Amino acid sequence: MTRFISFNAIVNGYVEDSIILGETVIGAGTLVGRNVIIGYPVEKTLRSLIATGKFDLERCSKASKGAKIGKGCIIRSGTVIYEAVIMKDYVRTGHNVLIRDGSVIGEGSLIGTGTILDGAVKIGSHVKIQSNAYLPHLTVIEDDVFIAPNVCFTNDPYPKSRRLIGVRVEKEAIICANATLLPGIRIGKRSVVGAGSVVTRDVPDDSVVLGNPARFHMSREEFDKKKDLWEKH
Repeated sequence: MTRFISFNAIVNGYVEDSIILGETVIGAGTLVGRNVIIGYPVEKTLRSLIATGKFDLERCSKASKGAKIGKGCIIRSGTVIYEAVIMKDYVRTGHNVLIRDGSVIGEGSLIGTGTILDGAVKIGSHVKIQSNAYLPHLTVIEDDVFIAPNVCFTNDPYPKSRRLIGVRVEKEAIICANATLLPGIRIGKRSVVGAGSVVTRDVPDDSVVLGNPARFHMSREEFDKKKDLWEKH
């Protein structure tokens, strides 16, 4: 892959063979692995460049607003980060992650391999998102949430409508593997969504739901007691 760093970028970290566009800022101690693109322009900008008949990295870079990457981050190979993304300190990505424009990722969070933040997605601090999760435009994830592999969030009640509504997951909730969350629902604080569940309505705080459609199964207190017992054996 071509190595290209914009003249307008501020790079205080370490960049391998990757492309850094626009007014991107990369904080101290951040590692950008091979085959990464940071500051990728939105489609409207790309089309305007194509229309001129002069499309190259220099022009692409001048048209990009760039992204803001904090200190101590690790951006692994194959990741694409669009312009107007804010990634705070000590964020890590797996390989082949896609983060679209307008997304904000809080301090110390992990975005797992193959995960897609497909639009303006808000991720809190110390969130762990494991491999191949899909989070569309308007999804909000609060602090200390855990999202297991292959979880699918949605945002359109009547596809393809012109009105989207995102899912909100509140602090310290756990979403287990292969769960699907329907548009507009709220996952309450410290609640747990069981593996493979289809969540069709709001989940109250401190509750565990599972099934299709997901229904109340136990309290978070009961869940934690079972987990403690499991760990002791």
